[in-house]
Amino acid sequence: MIREADEDGVTETIGFIFIFGIVILSMSLIYAMGYPQLQSNMAANVFESTEQSFIVLQSNMKRVALDQVPLKNLKIKLHDTTISTTNDSNITVYYNGTPQPSLSCQTGEIKYLKDERVLTYENGGVWKTYPGGKVMVSHPHIYSTTMEDTNFTTISVISINGRGSVGGKGVATIRMEHNTTTTNITDTAVNLTLQINTTYPQQWSNYLNETGFTTTSLTETGLSATRNETRVIVAVHVVDVEIT
Repeated sequence: MIREADEDGVTETIGFIFIFGIVILSMSLIYAMGYPQLQSNMAANVFESTEQSFIVLQSNMKRVALDQVPLKNLKIKLHDTTISTTNDSNITVYYNGTPQPSLSCQTGEIKYLKDERVLTYENGGVWKTYPGGKVMVSHPHIYSTTMEDTNFTTISVISINGRGSVGGKGVATIRMEHNTTTTNITDTAVNLTLQINTTYPQQWSNYLNETGFTTTSLTETGLSATRNETRVIVAVHVVDVEIT
């Protein structure tokens, strides 16, 4: 009787160890296979949240540049990311093939980098890079219309003045302050050409084509687009930007 009890005890112990081993193995497999996906989903959620913050950034920048509100601040959570200003983009405006120096400038960018994903505020628009492509999130302030058989094109150039970069964790503050605004209105219709250097040439081309322009040149670093026989209203807004 004692031997049978001992054998039963050994059997239960072996069974417990076997089941415990299966549980540990299963948890290890779930962790090994599921954790990278969980991390990826978390990174995607952080990026989507920041995308909404960049829409707010676009709205604040519009208030400062176009409405000339003196000052706006925006806070963005970093989550092991980097947010910075760059000088990588510019625009040149041509009337009848002649460049207009006072309406041509560096537009600059505000970039948010999270792994392989990038959010960019550039010349009034919000743009996104993600694995597999690039898209326009929200369009810049370039419009066209026709009144009494006359074409009109309105362009608001927003030039970022300032340099800064913050990375890691915590909260970054973007300070936007109105600097200057220069406006030009043509007296008669002209042949308008925009030459834009950007990291989003195809997306700019798509938007301008929808707005009545015709893309005449497209490369990996920029584009040219024209709209003929149009009166033009161009405003160049310089906004001082500080990131801390």
